[in-house]
Amino acid sequence: MEVEMVRHGLSTTDMVIAVCYITSILSIGIYLFKKQKSTKDFFLGGRTMGWLPIGLSLMATLTSAVGYMAYPAGAIKYGIIMLWMAMAIPISFPVVVYVFMPFYHKLKVYTAYEYLERRFSVSVRALASAIFILWRITWMAAVIYVPSMVLNVVTNGKIPLIPSVIALGLIATTNSSLGGIRATMWGDVVHAFIMFTSMIVAFFVIIFAVPGGIPQIWHTLAGAGKASMVAHIPGFSSANIFGKMKLYLFTDITIVSLIITYSIQKMGNYCVDQAMVQRYLTGKSLKVSRQGFLTNAFAYLFYIIIVTFIGVGLFAVSKHNIFPSTLKVDQIFPYFIANFMPIGIAGLMVAAIYGASMSSLDSGVNSSVTAILNDFYSRFKLRKYNLEDETAPAKEKAQRVRIARYSTIALGVTITFFACFVGKMGDIFVYSQKLINMFTGPLFGVFTLGMFSKRATGPAVLIAGFIGFTLGSLTVFAKFINIKPLMVGVLWPATIAFTTTVILGYLLSFFIGKRNPEVHQWTWYGVMKSN
Repeated sequence: MEVEMVRHGLSTTDMVIAVCYITSILSIGIYLFKKQKSTKDFFLGGRTMGWLPIGLSLMATLTSAVGYMAYPAGAIKYGIIMLWMAMAIPISFPVVVYVFMPFYHKLKVYTAYEYLERRFSVSVRALASAIFILWRITWMAAVIYVPSMVLNVVTNGKIPLIPSVIALGLIATTNSSLGGIRATMWGDVVHAFIMFTSMIVAFFVIIFAVPGGIPQIWHTLAGAGKASMVAHIPGFSSANIFGKMKLYLFTDITIVSLIITYSIQKMGNYCVDQAMVQRYLTGKSLKVSRQGFLTNAFAYLFYIIIVTFIGVGLFAVSKHNIFPSTLKVDQIFPYFIANFMPIGIAGLMVAAIYGASMSSLDSGVNSSVTAILNDFYSRFKLRKYNLEDETAPAKEKAQRVRIARYSTIALGVTITFFACFVGKMGDIFVYSQKLINMFTGPLFGVFTLGMFSKRATGPAVLIAGFIGFTLGSLTVFAKFINIKPLMVGVLWPATIAFTTTVILGYLLSFFIGKRNPEVHQWTWYGVMKSN
């Protein structure tokens, strides 16, 4: 019995559903347009958001369409070993909820990077904020590219890639500039529900698409060596301890790399990524923010499980030779959506992919503009620590909101331009893991030194953060510039950059710079004990 396609490409009904959905999301931004009275409203939602929008917005922002396509592609390529990614959540949960979250609520900051000036210097703050902005620009370029690639595949090339990239960039930028963080977060709630529903439907459609169902899928995986939770590394058993370490470092996917690197990545995401921190700061209270993160934790665990099962299921479907041989691994899922999913559901899934991208782009633009205005405009132009100024006249507050909107538009246009070139970087899974996550390590390392080391000095941390970022970047581009010792596995750049930043920053502090006389006040213990 052979697998048969339901149809060839996306139907008109599906396209109508997708367009209606995107239009409804834009209406949220238009509705909330007049509710933005200050930068506090625009960037932090007036600090009045509840646990549901916080939790689902964290989830939708972190996953996006990049993960929606990249993780199934990763599972197709590597198998069920990808489930080990889920271990990052229980490992990072106590660090986020009991260490960083109360810390930020205590500080009452607009961006996480304000803290670094108080602990070290304005230079360290500016470096961290600049790394974050570059991180988000790189990430958002992929966020725009992926759904545009999906639309190109599901319409059999009828909708050209580049016009689709430009259209999505303009739509999402418009939504961000209108409603601010409130529009973004409530849109995330809608995206999350649709995304989960469509993934569950896709999972069952895949099961029924394979003759023999789950047993046959498992048999296919086992025959291809993709049913094991342990990576097979040639020569590992006969290698000595140093040889084993080298093999782990230069192999793309292993249990060690998945658990260690994803834990560091997730702690970096949740603890020092302004797009995440900004959502904690919108909460009515610390308790509400913690409830939101708990919601995100359960949602993310389910997400990892379902996208992995979708990926390995698609691998089993691909063994029936029904996918064109020209398809790249990250194009298999969108092709399946267009040709196997029932009419209506396929449109909903395309809408979910677009919606996830819109929410992630909205979040990234909003948090990046927050960093630009707070860490550069406010600090260097207005000579203030942050944008928190309730005594400012109404005219000045309105001016700041206008600047925020203009900055949002300019940033959105820039990101859309760069998105046109993402396809030249190759596999989206590799792009998302190496090129994007190389920024996580140095940022997390800088905060770790600031919060938990009294020894760390500003100049030492500044140098270490820059070197950590540079080394992480070199591991990403090592294959392009032929540096063989740095051609490490796809997941390792964040870990290498983090470790380099922390160790080098601590050691250099013995020789470079003087300790801040108020250092005790700005460590984690000092902040938490303050009134």
